[in-house]
Amino acid sequence: MHKTIWFKIHWILGIFLGVFLFIVGITGAILSFEKELTKFINQDSFYVTAPLNQEKLTPKELLEKYQITNPKAKINSISVSTDASESSVINIAGSGEGREAKRGINIYINPYTAEVLPEVKGKAFFSLILDLHRRLMLGEVGKQIVAISTIALIILTISGIIIYWGRIKHSFFKSFTFKFKHKGRAFLSTMHSAVGMWVIPFYLLVALTGLFWSYQWYNTMLYKIAGVEKPQRQQAPQMQQGQKNEEASKSPKVEGQKTQKDAQARGESQRGGDNSAKFDDLQKAVNMFNIFVQKDYYTFTVKLPQKGTLYSFSYLDDKSKHFRESNNLELDINSWQLVKHERFENKPLNEQLMRSILPLHTGEYFGLIGQIGMFLASSLMALFVITGFMLFINRHKKKKAKIIKE
Repeated sequence: MHKTIWFKIHWILGIFLGVFLFIVGITGAILSFEKELTKFINQDSFYVTAPLNQEKLTPKELLEKYQITNPKAKINSISVSTDASESSVINIAGSGEGREAKRGINIYINPYTAEVLPEVKGKAFFSLILDLHRRLMLGEVGKQIVAISTIALIILTISGIIIYWGRIKHSFFKSFTFKFKHKGRAFLSTMHSAVGMWVIPFYLLVALTGLFWSYQWYNTMLYKIAGVEKPQRQQAPQMQQGQKNEEASKSPKVEGQKTQKDAQARGESQRGGDNSAKFDDLQKAVNMFNIFVQKDYYTFTVKLPQKGTLYSFSYLDDKSKHFRESNNLELDINSWQLVKHERFENKPLNEQLMRSILPLHTGEYFGLIGQIGMFLASSLMALFVITGFMLFINRHKKKKAKIIKE
């Protein structure tokens, strides 16, 4: 394709989609440090003062103390950190529908006193920023605009290389620099191209991973290319509920009649259930986990099973680079058997990468340096949009002046 055509494609995409890329870039920069910002503004929730010569309460003791003051709360899981100054987290069932009903509500607890810590602030703000980043707050229409803008970013990056290929080929390292002694359009053009050279790898990475959430076909294609089985979303609870409703409709009902099982379940609910035994079992599971894991870890989360003696743990090693490097362990407290132990580091690279799409997208996969790099690249999107528009206006003025002279 001729260079002139690429030039036109570059400018057309930049003019029509520049505003959307500006929004996606700025919101992406904010989200790249969401966890760090959230912890910074909520230090009273995430951190505690560790008393001298005092051990943390055991998970059993934490749950018992919390349940006494919150008897109606249904506890899903507990997360514990090995850091002496970090709080513990109890996840309880939410009500109604939506995010809280699906994922539960996180309650931050002082691991030494079981005191409930202040609720985390800023969740609404970051939810708004995320909605802007993914959907421009326009629902499905906004999602498609962001997807098209993401594809446009790939084309803009490639076309930019083609447009400035002469300069790059002539002096590769010089193409990364610009001089402030240049004035007007010459300065804008060299700065636009030089800064573009800095961020090429970041923009290609963020665009190619960003499409993972935009299109189902792209998502499926990535899994096939990587040779990794695509995880299926669990819909069992809805199906089970449907089955229960169907069975209930088939079975005869007598008004006011209660089965012995229902009455027993209701009695357990009124008494707070068999919580003491459940917490004893959980502590037994935690003790077994510490025996089986045989490696230093930073934090673990254990789910309380609705029934049975199989406990699931998700934990991070103390040297994990990002939150998706989680390891999974399942054990049976009844038989004292390790049922499953999947470590992230033992998985093949293709599977590690597919599990790390989000950290790759945010730069966390490469540690703090990658995170800072992605933050700067996302922030610089504003510079590209502004200088791009300035170059377009300047070019338009020159073209108009030339027509008037003729």
